[in-house]
Amino acid sequence: MSMVWLWNRIFGEPRRIELEERAEKQTRVPLRATETGPPELVCRVCRYEGPERYCPTCLADTMKEARRKRP
Repeated sequence: MSMVWLWNRIFGEPRRIELEERAEKQTRVPLRATETGPPELVCRVCRYEGPERYCPTCLADTMKEARRKRP
């Protein structure tokens, strides 16, 4: 945090400060799991694809994230 930022927060225009804070909060909002969907996972052994952490075919913790380019 710089002194200029602090000075503007204390002595700046209230309306401009409010708009900046609102824009700052919107950029910090994380994506919810429902918006992004389940992670795409692939089994390292049998190549099963699905959202499960444990592979239902291998019955082991062999799932890793699929590396795919998103459109």
